[in-house]
Amino acid sequence: MIHNRRIITAAAVTSTVFALASCSPADPSSGKAEALGEAAYALCFSAASSDMDGESQDGKVVLVKDDGAFTEAQTWGMDMCSMEWTEKGLFFSDMKTDYLIDGAGLKSFQNAKTDSQYAMLATAADTAVGLYNLGFSDVGYTTQVVTTTSSGTSLAEVEGSYFIAAQCEGEVFGIGLATGPYSKTGDPDTEPMVISQLTGTKDGKEKVVGSSTRAREGAVLNNAPCHDGKIYYISDERRGGLDVAAKAVLSIWDTKTGKYESKALISDEATEPFISEDGTGLPQVTRQSLKDGKLEWYGVKDSIMSTDIQTGRTERKFTVEAYSDNSASSKAIFTDADVVIMADNNDGSPYRVLRYDRHTGEEVGRAVLDDDPANLSSGFFFRGFAVKP
Repeated sequence: MIHNRRIITAAAVTSTVFALASCSPADPSSGKAEALGEAAYALCFSAASSDMDGESQDGKVVLVKDDGAFTEAQTWGMDMCSMEWTEKGLFFSDMKTDYLIDGAGLKSFQNAKTDSQYAMLATAADTAVGLYNLGFSDVGYTTQVVTTTSSGTSLAEVEGSYFIAAQCEGEVFGIGLATGPYSKTGDPDTEPMVISQLTGTKDGKEKVVGSSTRAREGAVLNNAPCHDGKIYYISDERRGGLDVAAKAVLSIWDTKTGKYESKALISDEATEPFISEDGTGLPQVTRQSLKDGKLEWYGVKDSIMSTDIQTGRTERKFTVEAYSDNSASSKAIFTDADVVIMADNNDGSPYRVLRYDRHTGEEVGRAVLDDDPANLSSGFFFRGFAVKP
């Protein structure tokens, strides 16, 4: 079976100690770290999949303390790398290995896979599911589903392409264009979107639970919120482009019935479009974005926005010190109390992690990685971000 990947931009088990070079604003000398220690944040950098050869260490994970001191480790690379941090530890992967690092050290599980990722989602404190973009084959489109626990890892293959993923009631769901046996038109511009259950099915394969011709591809979300069996995110229902104004909507998928519904975003105070027409700075939500009946998201010219899930009414809560366009890739993660921003401004300023109180917008924390961004990234792209729970 031949695979050609579409890209946007149990294995042998060994327990190891992660050899990490230590860096600090106060003490730049090298050292070693053997576990998570006092790390509060994790950043993932990788080469693009087209530049990875499997012979070089084409990625790195950086663990950051609250004071900006950091440790880093080389990996084999994983484009669009996602990580998941639970009470058990930090889960992440590269193209050869799956990892879990915790307070005691690191476990690594040999597991060869493709080199581009959609998502990493926790289904339990000690279990994370990674989704990987294997690509077109002669029968459809293949996603690899990798389940990692503290004792091992396993890989399965399912049909479909899933740039939107969520965990609902312990199972992982993906949303993407219909492919393979689910294709209706054979044309990506007219194919419906489908929602599929990717774990916990009777036969271990995907289970398509619904489809919609109104829903549109474009949102890229590796951990969308799910509440009472419904997945929520912000999307462009017009599937616009440079010459078509975006139509921003609250998209809602019911994982039980497969039904899709949307609510147009409305505001009396909006002075900027909810979604830029050039397709950059797309709205970001994460697992805890939904709170008290409001979906909070990062977008609209460096702002935290709030959308009522019943009415679609949307307001700007506060602005943040970050930027996201086609050359900068700031990322936001929502926790119960805060919104945490990894600021990448693409202006030569240091990478920095900023915490804001979700209710007041007050800055409550700042960790500056006092190193030249070019040195820190080592020529790789910043791809993933995780926050200690």
